[in-house]
Amino acid sequence: MSSPTADINKLRKIIEVARGDRRAEFVIKNAQIVDLINEEIFSGDIAIAEGFVAGVGSYSGIEELEASGLIAVPGLIDAHTHVEMSMLTITEFARLVVPRGTTAVVADPHEIANVLGKEGVRLMIHEARQSPLRFYCMVPSCVPSSPLETSGAKIGVEEIRELLQEDEVLGLAEMMNFPGVIDAEEEVLQKIVLAKLVDGHAPGVRGKRLNAYIAAGISSDHETTAIDEAKEKLRLGMWVMIREGSAARNLSALKNVAGNRHTMLVTDGDRSVKDIVEEGYLDHVFRRAIEEGVDEIKALQMLTMNPAEYFGINAGLISPSRLADIVLLKDLRKFEVKKVFVGGKRPEFRSYSHPEWAKRMVNARKITPESLKIEGGKVRVIEVYDGEIVTGESVENVQGVDVERDILKAVVVERHRGSGRIGKAYVRGFGLKRGAIAQSIAHDAHNIVSVGADDISICEAVNRVIELQGGIVVADSEIKAELALPVAGIMTDEKAEAVIEKLTKVEDEIRKLGCRLKSPIITLSFIALPVIPKLKLTDLGLVDVEAFKVVDLHTD
Repeated sequence: MSSPTADINKLRKIIEVARGDRRAEFVIKNAQIVDLINEEIFSGDIAIAEGFVAGVGSYSGIEELEASGLIAVPGLIDAHTHVEMSMLTITEFARLVVPRGTTAVVADPHEIANVLGKEGVRLMIHEARQSPLRFYCMVPSCVPSSPLETSGAKIGVEEIRELLQEDEVLGLAEMMNFPGVIDAEEEVLQKIVLAKLVDGHAPGVRGKRLNAYIAAGISSDHETTAIDEAKEKLRLGMWVMIREGSAARNLSALKNVAGNRHTMLVTDGDRSVKDIVEEGYLDHVFRRAIEEGVDEIKALQMLTMNPAEYFGINAGLISPSRLADIVLLKDLRKFEVKKVFVGGKRPEFRSYSHPEWAKRMVNARKITPESLKIEGGKVRVIEVYDGEIVTGESVENVQGVDVERDILKAVVVERHRGSGRIGKAYVRGFGLKRGAIAQSIAHDAHNIVSVGADDISICEAVNRVIELQGGIVVADSEIKAELALPVAGIMTDEKAEAVIEKLTKVEDEIRKLGCRLKSPIITLSFIALPVIPKLKLTDLGLVDVEAFKVVDLHTD
């Protein structure tokens, strides 16, 4: 960061306000200001001009707000998220999170990019410009996430070069193809050298392989789940993003490194709309850090100045020349928000109409029970774990679905090209006693994924998703509940309150089928992601992520 603005007249005005020679446009008076550098709290005024903090101390303004008894902190920054995973459009997402203190996100829009390509990324940027939420963006690096699935689009070297020219774009998003980096594959290296900043994705990568990954210029990782792994990555110069979401929760395991200046707290997009409304977004993550014993100022650094420093964002501190993104709190440890200012102004929220070309994006053939048959025998079974997006693998003798052993059928139906391709396998951990769930949210390619106790219910659920042109469906002899997701098949343009009502009905019906997972929809969405260990399912078949290849369902 050099000057806060390239406009000399505005810059002159900011300096005059800072000197005290001009009244500020707006002054927050007598606040308890959190000093994240010296790690202390002091009393003072915050003078704002042209959307920036001009001065901190004693100031007068054209408009003044008395903030005695309130604590002023910088707006929170989510350093790694996927807004699409909330199932909300950006404008609706902003309406929920900004009043709770999140004023900026750094998004990897690879969910929509897997459906709509570079135009999907541009659509997100354009919509975000209509909202008060500061939407920074990293160009998706792996669309598709791997050659082991079928996506609706591809973002290659030229698309990355083009998108890096957008003002909101800060660099290259999580490089999920870590084997390609380590093996120095040509196309992967071509992508890396285009960007000044490259985020990482290196679950379980250690030792010399980790050295090679970092040596390529990868700066961060958000897939760390073990403390020794986190320390090794920090020791080698990486920034570690500690994920705390609805399904993937790593803060407890990594709390001993939380507060390190090279750590950040992130959601990774893993906060359901219901959890955001009921518990919060980054404000909830902050409170979780306090619950784990992290010092409140250290926790605040991880959500403000640390990501601002890492990404070069002109925010994250209440200090001259920084963006005036300020949150006033009644209680710091509880993060009880009283007022939020973005650029020194109270946020205003508008609606946004998505173009028709971003809808009706499910191009799949309806399926029949005959297309789902699997021969009996000794098979690999995907093991899902509550609260985790990693999966395990077991080998079982299976003649079909066995609800007593919690062995259910899982399918992934290709939905972008109308190929009719279906990946089939068995999964354990969902606990369904009957019926099926299907959805067009299936990271990252967003084909249709389903798990069920019988083939008829699976077909009912999948075929209804196709009719809806995207959505989440629960079936048990008939359709029990559904939520339509018409925007790219992964987002709804409804208000959050309506979404929660429908989502609650969906989750209630899933519980009635016997599922006891905390976040079954999120868990189901990740069994199709072939870049997170261990065993996953795509439209191409069963994937051994560690071997990075499609493997036979049946085994000797």
